[in-house]
Amino acid sequence: MALTMSMPGRNKNKDAKDTATREARDWLLALTSGRATEHDAQAFRDWLRTDSRHQAAFAHQKQLWEGMGPAIQEVVAQGARSRARKPVFTGRRAFLGGALAASAAYLAFKPPLGLWPGVDTLGADYRTAAGEQRRVSLGNALDVDMNTLTRINVDHDAGGPVIELADGEAEIRSGATAAVVVAGKGRITARDATFNLRYIGGQARLCCLSGSLRLVHAQGVFDVVANRELRYDDTRVMPPVQVDPAVVTAWRQGWLVFNQQPLAQVVEELNRYRRGRLVLMNEQLGKRLVQARFSLAQVADAERLIRDAYGARVTHLPAGVVLLS
Repeated sequence: MALTMSMPGRNKNKDAKDTATREARDWLLALTSGRATEHDAQAFRDWLRTDSRHQAAFAHQKQLWEGMGPAIQEVVAQGARSRARKPVFTGRRAFLGGALAASAAYLAFKPPLGLWPGVDTLGADYRTAAGEQRRVSLGNALDVDMNTLTRINVDHDAGGPVIELADGEAEIRSGATAAVVVAGKGRITARDATFNLRYIGGQARLCCLSGSLRLVHAQGVFDVVANRELRYDDTRVMPPVQVDPAVVTAWRQGWLVFNQQPLAQVVEELNRYRRGRLVLMNEQLGKRLVQARFSLAQVADAERLIRDAYGARVTHLPAGVVLLS
């Protein structure tokens, strides 16, 4: 008869991992129930910070749901086809009900058209909603002004706070103590400087407004001086170019400025500041160049401005979705 030796240390680690997995699954269900409150979101962030295993467990559960999304949708579609062919028994109905619930949880992570924030945004230390701007002061004369739909996380090393811009845009002011900011594959160091950093869809734009900055990237080390903007992604760094800082930071004064940009890009940017979604249905319309200055107070009425300026046909749908054709 074979004997299995118990390893106390290993069992203890396994129990802790199992507990983290179980709690992560509980948080997943709670946050996708549709009844989660801001208090729940704060409790979730606290839970994430207490143990690195919590972060790993939740990331794994999230990955499982994302991977199941297409399969869940196919199950629901098959169920609909089956109901058209034959009666549905109670067990089958219960199974489809579970599949629909799972599909709802999947949508919490992958909201269609970005109509609501995904559950994964709740884990950020600081975040802003559509149209919201806020200031975060981190001490040592380090201030961060967050633009709409922005997420940042704050950690600390021996030199002080390390800011991660996970998504969105922020203006950052550093004092005599060096500020360290990470966005994607870039690590920015600044002292007695002000800069605007935008990181959306894996694309970063780093604009120095005063002082000087240093970017460390896999492609090398780059210095950026005032009124210069440098763009990078995970694999490339573009040479710095001259920019108008007033245009880059217009959002801080409540404006959006577009200089000969395709309407498709303008609509994409406007969507970051409003509830609902503008959807371009006409490819040629999207190529029209825009020279405009929008007040953020006008963004909610952007479809009317586009209709009047470009003759677009406007169709309003539920949930704030507006078709432009």
